[in-house]
Amino acid sequence: MKTKYWFILAVGVIGFLSCAPKSMKTVADSKQFLFGVAVRPSDLLDPKDSKLLQDNFNILVAENIMKLQYLRPTESFWNWSDPDKLVEFAQKNNMKLRGHTFVWHNQNPPFINNLTDKEKALSVLQDTINQVLTRYKGKFYEYDVCNEVIDDNGILRNSVWMKTIGSEYIDIAFKTAREADPSVKLILNDYNNEYAGTTKGDAFYNLVKDLVTRKVPIDGVGFQLHVLAEQPVNEKALRANIQRFRDLGLSVSFTEVDVRIKLPVTPEKEAAQQKVYLDLLRIALEEKVSSFVLWGYTDLYSWIPGTFAGYGSAHPFDRNKAPKPVYELMKKTLADYKR
Repeated sequence: MKTKYWFILAVGVIGFLSCAPKSMKTVADSKQFLFGVAVRPSDLLDPKDSKLLQDNFNILVAENIMKLQYLRPTESFWNWSDPDKLVEFAQKNNMKLRGHTFVWHNQNPPFINNLTDKEKALSVLQDTINQVLTRYKGKFYEYDVCNEVIDDNGILRNSVWMKTIGSEYIDIAFKTAREADPSVKLILNDYNNEYAGTTKGDAFYNLVKDLVTRKVPIDGVGFQLHVLAEQPVNEKALRANIQRFRDLGLSVSFTEVDVRIKLPVTPEKEAAQQKVYLDLLRIALEEKVSSFVLWGYTDLYSWIPGTFAGYGSAHPFDRNKAPKPVYELMKKTLADYKR
């Protein structure tokens, strides 16, 4: 009789556990899908925030601390402390890492912004890449080697790297990165590059195609996807764009996803936002996108209001760090997806 009782109890417990809500990370892992987020150093220290990260994401990227303004504020000083902690946190929690970024026109320290000599600029560029990828060799899944190199008009951006080195800085950056760490996927990342048939989207594609043709070691591209809730996803143009990069033998990552709402928030605007988030996630799943990364998770820490006046509520967690309905819908979409 006792044996029968314990058997029934065990079956009940197993049934309860199988019906218990699964975390987003558990679901993403089961689907072999990389679902991630950009993080700040304090996210790893606050118990509530770190638990939220552990439960929901399996790939992380530094929101700011690996941009050169913070990582290498002077030529001789490196701030390794925060990136070291990020790497340690990811390894401890069985998460992959994205790197962001070596080459950008923005958030550079003064010693880089003031570069005028080509040889000095080359030295700084190559030394930066070598230092980082040597220190963290084998630790990163993919890295945004260059970020936002094309301006909105489709022309190469006139950054400090372009002014001092010339357009070959892109080739040099990727070749240096490949030599420093052959294992990391090397990515060219940009915004407003997600659609085929647009000025910037086509210019980005033509640049990448040229890199591939000349055998520059590039492994994939990143679509940032900072988008608006009121603008539905152009699914046809997005799928066409993904496919043409696949035809070049490259992966595609959704690297900085957020969907901002024009304030004030209304139920209708939230419904539009939900559709955009779910469409992007569905397309990422169906097109086997390499990683799907949110640029922040909570409205409490959002970069959106300070950059896009009159917009907000862009993230899947609210200001109290509670998941919004859109996040539960995203989890269900992922859980229901059949590979």
